[in-house]
Amino acid sequence: MKHIYLDNNATTAIDHRVLDAMREDNGPYNPSSVHFYGQKARQLLGRSRDSIAAYFKVKPHELLFTSGATEALNMILRGLPQNGHVITSNVEHSAIYNTLQQLPGFQTSYLHAGLRGAVQPEAIAAAITPHTRLIILTAANNETGVKIDLEAIAKIAKSHNIPFVVDAVALLGKEEFQIPAGVSAMVFSGHKIHAPKGIGLAFLRDGFKVKPLLTGGDQEFSKRAGTENLSGILGLAKAIEILKEELPASIERMRFLTERLIQGVGSIVINGEGERVSNTVNLSFPGLSGEELLMNLDLAGIAASHGSACSSGALEPSRILIQMGIPHAVARSSIRFSLSRFTTQEEINQTIKIVSELRARMIAL
Repeated sequence: MKHIYLDNNATTAIDHRVLDAMREDNGPYNPSSVHFYGQKARQLLGRSRDSIAAYFKVKPHELLFTSGATEALNMILRGLPQNGHVITSNVEHSAIYNTLQQLPGFQTSYLHAGLRGAVQPEAIAAAITPHTRLIILTAANNETGVKIDLEAIAKIAKSHNIPFVVDAVALLGKEEFQIPAGVSAMVFSGHKIHAPKGIGLAFLRDGFKVKPLLTGGDQEFSKRAGTENLSGILGLAKAIEILKEELPASIERMRFLTERLIQGVGSIVINGEGERVSNTVNLSFPGLSGEELLMNLDLAGIAASHGSACSSGALEPSRILIQMGIPHAVARSSIRFSLSRFTTQEEINQTIKIVSELRARMIAL
């Protein structure tokens, strides 16, 4: 059986070119050492940082390497003075949503995204008070793919001199963008762009100060202690270099295949009315169990997801879909398909065929 992987928002396969780049970390290389091997490590680290900075058009010292976006977001949220008003939305990734709920020093407004799936700029502007100290949002929702209006919200933040932090994990590699001037910090994760797991990136603009989450040595400009994951950093730098070479062609291709999938399965509900990134669509199949459909897809060789979790033996629908205002029955029938630049039209055609067959069989039961 040929397996088809359509769960790329969970993780991606490592590009073979990234693996080749990681093999350059082939010695006892620690960037903190003063000898020859340490000097070599510092050269590799600096080259990688410079390459990534050039891609994002930022200063190299504004980039911090972390273990992933979750660590980066915790570093930012826990490293800020925990007082004042924070603006976010009710459809944020758990790394934002759950972390804010654990920080009672913040007075947090969870703005409603609604059926659109993303909070609107005018809602952000209306929520600002004299005590607002932070705006933090996800650029593209990992479950629905719906994007915020990044430029417009950044302008609002800049005009009010309020720091704006962005989780851009689901945006990088799926859309072309530049970091707007009003963005104070932006975080990324390597394993979502065909780099390895365990490597992330935080952009912290000059003047945006947070206390370190990890203390110890003076690595990463004394902002993130611990020996750098050099092989992971090399892989991340290569993955971003590949984006420079292959965008926007791969974006156009993923968008074409996503729309092909939507049209092919037919008679479904698209969750999230807002504009989506190129690779993601969340579909509901009314009258069917999303969990059962997902299991049958897996048995047929297709890997997807639906964002539900089992708690105490009871299937709970996606928090994000429910908080958007989607009825429980519709949310329970949801499946997320997320493509990558390696997804082929043949795989999408086969997926359409299998989904159609499974639907007919499940409806007949």
